[in-house]
Amino acid sequence: MTGTPAGPWATGDSGPGAARRTGTASAVLQAVLVTTTGVLPAFLVGALAVQIRDDLQIGPAEIGIAAATLFTVSGVLARPLGRLVQRIGAGTGIAISATCAVLALGGIAATGSFALLIAAMVAGGLANAMAQPSANLRISRAVSSSRLGLAFGIKQSAIPAATLLGGLAVPGIALVFGWRWAFIIGASLAAVIAVWSAVNGRGPRVDRLTSGGNDDGGQKDRGTPLGGLLMVTIGGGLAAAAATSLGVFLVDSAVQTGIEPGTAGLLFAAAAGSGLLIRIGLGAAMDRHPTRSPYVLIANLLFGGTAGFLLLTIGTPLSVAAGAWLAYAAGWTWTGLLHFAVVRDNRASAASATGILQTGLSFGSAAGPLLFGLLVEATSYRTGWFTAAGTALAAGIIFRIGRIMIRRSRGQPTGYKANARAKENR
Repeated sequence: MTGTPAGPWATGDSGPGAARRTGTASAVLQAVLVTTTGVLPAFLVGALAVQIRDDLQIGPAEIGIAAATLFTVSGVLARPLGRLVQRIGAGTGIAISATCAVLALGGIAATGSFALLIAAMVAGGLANAMAQPSANLRISRAVSSSRLGLAFGIKQSAIPAATLLGGLAVPGIALVFGWRWAFIIGASLAAVIAVWSAVNGRGPRVDRLTSGGNDDGGQKDRGTPLGGLLMVTIGGGLAAAAATSLGVFLVDSAVQTGIEPGTAGLLFAAAAGSGLLIRIGLGAAMDRHPTRSPYVLIANLLFGGTAGFLLLTIGTPLSVAAGAWLAYAAGWTWTGLLHFAVVRDNRASAASATGILQTGLSFGSAAGPLLFGLLVEATSYRTGWFTAAGTALAAGIIFRIGRIMIRRSRGQPTGYKANARAKENR
């Protein structure tokens, strides 16, 4: 009897092949989970902002400062920790990241003051800075090129997964048991990941699958030219500033328009859930169309996200619902494509390249909520969402410019007709 391979990692063999598929699936799952716990403190704080503000007697600016603290620490440490992960291996990096997430989430659950909240977010920043390069190195070493887009689509679904969990935590946990229990549950999840990775995640079966996982036949990485990498890093930073503000402030903004807190949490979760599925679909599409440019697709998504932010400025329940979905579905589904594009060209040095990229993403994620919160306190949510729309639009333009710079540095044509004829449209 012949069997039919099942699942995206299946190859139809048994024995060593089956073991490799198991290792690949395990690597992707660990990458998703550690990426989720790395950003969970920020997005849980955002989703539960109404309850936390009442308990700690703080305002939108303080919520923005808390989220900014996590991403600022992550931005400062991303590059050196990326180099560190390149040396110590992905498994050890994942274990360290998850341990820091335990400290962050547990610290927020126990906090009684704004100062302690900030201290916990510092630990969260360390967790996030270690999570991204560790997860990307794990995937780079374990997943074949033909499935790399799907793997990064799944891995970057961790961000909307964190916001989805945050949104569900409002009616499911915070309004029933209290907001602190959401962080206790998150800390427990991070503890499980830390133990799993420490016990079973550092062996050669996953971390050293360069020859088995990377099926490029020994072809040397072509690398991403530094100028182009810096440009897309800047674009990513601006896009992250707009998108992270959405994740931190959407629930509070929706409540201000008259939507009930529980309903706002469900809206948050629904928008995040749709974004999660779209990220996975976009990653799979990159595998089916490997000659298409991920940077062009990123720019187009950001242009669509701009429209979503503009809908949020109207401030009615219907426009908020439509704007939240569009801002998530288009304006915050590009991260998997960006990580895929950079890692695809830097397989051997995935953690180091990610460190550079993550610096821009983290600083953007820090500046966005901070400035957004201050702007909202000084003006209104309408002004804040209008500014986010302009930021997303600028990011899309910069990605277009970065893509042109990368192609020029490789001696590839950049005009529209030349690109249509080019064998590789990257």
